[in-house]
Amino acid sequence: MDADQAREIARRVHGIEAVTLSRLPGETDANYRISGPDGAQYVLKVASAAERGRIEVQDEVLRHVERTDPELPVPRVVGTADWDLGGEPVVVRLLTWVPGEPLISVSERSDELYTDIGAVAGRLAAAMATAPSVGVPESHYWDLRRTDAALEQCEPFVTDPELIGRARELLAAHPVRWEALPEALVHHDVNTLNVVVGERGRPRRTTGILDFGDMLHTARVADLAILLAALTRTTDRPLRVAALLTAAYHGSVGLTEDEVDALYPLLVGRVAVVAATTARLAQEGSHGDPRHRTPDTTRQLARLLDLPAELATATLREACGFEPYPPGDRVLSWLDANRAAIQPVIRADLALIQLDAASEVYDEADPRDEAELLAAVRTAVEARRPDVAVARYAEPRFLGPARRSTGADEAASVSLGVTLFAAPGTAVCAPLDGVVEPSGGDGRVVLAHETADGTRFWTSLRGVAATVPPDSRVAAGQQVGHVVGRELVAQLAAVSPTAIPTHARRSEFDVWSRLVPDSSVLLGADSGITAWTPVLPTALAGRHQHLPRTHPTYFSTPINMVRARDCLFFDEDGRGYLDALNNVTLLGHGHPRLVEAAARQLRRLNTNSRFVYDVLTDYAERLTATLPDGLDVVYFLNSGSEANDLALRMSRYVTGRHDIAVIEHAYHGYTSLVSDVSPARYKRYGKPDWVHPTAVPDRYRGEFGYRDPDSGSKYAARAAEVFSELDTAGRPAAAFIYESLLAGGGQVVLPPGYLRGVHRAARERGILTIADEVQVGFGRLGEAFWGFQTQGEDIRPDFVTMGKAMGNGFPVSAMVTTREISERFDATGRFFSTYGGNPAACAVGLELLKVLEEEGLQENALTVGQYLRDRLGELAERHQLIGDVRGQGFYSGVEFVKDRETKEPASAETLLVCERLKDEGVLVYPTGPDWNILKLKPPLTFTETHADTFVETLDRVLERSW
Repeated sequence: MDADQAREIARRVHGIEAVTLSRLPGETDANYRISGPDGAQYVLKVASAAERGRIEVQDEVLRHVERTDPELPVPRVVGTADWDLGGEPVVVRLLTWVPGEPLISVSERSDELYTDIGAVAGRLAAAMATAPSVGVPESHYWDLRRTDAALEQCEPFVTDPELIGRARELLAAHPVRWEALPEALVHHDVNTLNVVVGERGRPRRTTGILDFGDMLHTARVADLAILLAALTRTTDRPLRVAALLTAAYHGSVGLTEDEVDALYPLLVGRVAVVAATTARLAQEGSHGDPRHRTPDTTRQLARLLDLPAELATATLREACGFEPYPPGDRVLSWLDANRAAIQPVIRADLALIQLDAASEVYDEADPRDEAELLAAVRTAVEARRPDVAVARYAEPRFLGPARRSTGADEAASVSLGVTLFAAPGTAVCAPLDGVVEPSGGDGRVVLAHETADGTRFWTSLRGVAATVPPDSRVAAGQQVGHVVGRELVAQLAAVSPTAIPTHARRSEFDVWSRLVPDSSVLLGADSGITAWTPVLPTALAGRHQHLPRTHPTYFSTPINMVRARDCLFFDEDGRGYLDALNNVTLLGHGHPRLVEAAARQLRRLNTNSRFVYDVLTDYAERLTATLPDGLDVVYFLNSGSEANDLALRMSRYVTGRHDIAVIEHAYHGYTSLVSDVSPARYKRYGKPDWVHPTAVPDRYRGEFGYRDPDSGSKYAARAAEVFSELDTAGRPAAAFIYESLLAGGGQVVLPPGYLRGVHRAARERGILTIADEVQVGFGRLGEAFWGFQTQGEDIRPDFVTMGKAMGNGFPVSAMVTTREISERFDATGRFFSTYGGNPAACAVGLELLKVLEEEGLQENALTVGQYLRDRLGELAERHQLIGDVRGQGFYSGVEFVKDRETKEPASAETLLVCERLKDEGVLVYPTGPDWNILKLKPPLTFTETHADTFVETLDRVLERSW
């Protein structure tokens, strides 16, 4: 059927003059999308007359669903009629158009979207359950009850018979009890082609479920199994996605335990049939939607079959709130009651060795270097000789092939056993009476045991050469083998241990622990070694008890950080996070030269600056050499807030004035005086009457934009107006304090000419200028060492304040001014800070200046910072949420807006994006008056590779939506 015929049918059958018409894909029907003169959109479907009965049933079910749950997003039936298409009788249907895009075209899917799809599919199942099934086929090819027949039919065509054979073995081992499953009329084909979702960049939700042509009256849970098969096809974490969908589906229909227990074999059966059918259709050259023909199905089946069936079922049961694995609980209870009878697997004195990321074992190693970490472990193990070192059950190991630096997926790092570092040849004993099972000669001894009620469980001993043959009965304490290599991994298992790994992901550990329980008991009743427990809950409880309620933490679920190096943080689970927000560690975390400088000076001397020591003067000379001539008197302090506080005090004393001019939305610190000149703070309690804000020179949101070449001088004129108003009021300003790039104000880059105009206006009125370089100094902006210098070489403030990055995290700050101002302030008495300028702080600060120069980090900030913004600009072309990208060097902002025309701040979305980035292993956080701007201020060692990681992760998060 061609487009002209479709237009004729729409006009003559349904009375719609098609303004636009486009062909849609389909396996059997001819489908067209049309729009009428009023803008309403429809789908015109043309099918063979032989399909009339099937179509009438679909229409009736759709009308029933509309009556039962009017809010369900399914097509509405406009009309159905017969037509003669060139001598061929056909049935023509008109359905309402469902907006959105098919899920198959959405490569990135959020947890919220999966949950929504599961809930909507469950609601559809609930609505269809009461629909009449008269006329619905009793069965068809895709009926899950016919899985065996379908696989047999495809057997000659499959290209991987071993994989299909494994699937059939699993189905035979875990047969579905069909008689125990509730039956209902179900859609039976909720797949990625039939689920339609909304646009990206907004909360992405289900906008429609299409195609009711495969309906069946069958086991209700078959509908969910088909949904799981479709939506887990391209993920490496099928159980995680399946759990989200199942929990939401269960929330809509209330699954029974029997249904949940049947899900995994039904899922495997469906995927196996799709994989086999794909092979058959490909070889036959038969019809079929080519989007179904994908090698992803074969990979999906392999991933599913690699999972222990018990784990899959336990995960889905837990998702629905059912007991995950009752046999595991029975084993735990029996072990607890018989703990005294359990013999140690190795008879030796044991010494605990901590191998999580917080362990002191790794303190001298580069946490990014696997070889250094392994060498550190070997050294620590040897140091415990002649005792046998033992690493704990449930401990997240900070080494090994499962470890990764950053990324969206968790590492499988949590130990599912205890590891004993014993010498080769060390005897290994049975912990309980049992029977030796065949282990395939893979360096493992497996012992089967039984509880009093007949529940079986196993001991798995890896890294062991057996000294007893399979099927032998052994007694507790009897030798069963000896250590080969240097590690024995001992595990308890409530399931056959052949498929259990040695490590699990943290998010999956709770379920795994029911199948592979705490193996600390295998060390003996008196070992004193217990399972590892997370520190984060205790640390948070301590903060809540002893810190102010308002003390901030990043992210809704905070991270317990235990170490860092260069641009990477590591949490207690050993997971790495790319640091894109920490402008304190200018040279990157744990720079070896700074660590050594601090340690060397602390070993040698650390006192207060009333004593004379040359490192202070050496540092002062090196520091002032970076500033314009005349700025050569240094007041050393401990924080940027103290530096700004002192500059304001000196300004007031020297000028004899009280009032201060600031830039709106600015932040300058936490002392009483500095908070009062920080609009970002005083807006919470009221502006002091002696503080006078000027307009933010924001070329994205402000009065003068990017296209205005004179925006800098115009914004400077606005500041001058404030100065003049104060003069007229008889209360001239003592000082004008400004950030050289507005941080709290929204990562606002000062427009060219702004500071020149402001400084001129200030000098004319006797106003002193304070350049707050606490966040942006020390080469961070790339173009110049100090932020104010990016506005011109002739710019010279009266005060320059600095801190944060000055010591790479070591508490040190300074305020630098002229000798003239300093001596005029001396009349108030001597200023002294006990810890300001202490030898250790000066040694670290001096070394930082040397490293900055020798490693070319200012130049790196310039080039890589621009590279980062260029790549972010490319993202802005594809993601409407990004309103503006701006910055200098390694101080950038990405502003999110709900609408590019109105520039309405997307505050909630920005916070969500930061949370999602954290989940993906990248750290950044919102800033700005409306908290709708990503503040990017990474260490100056940030590379193009780091920039690529950040941009690609942000792209993935924005594509996925939420």
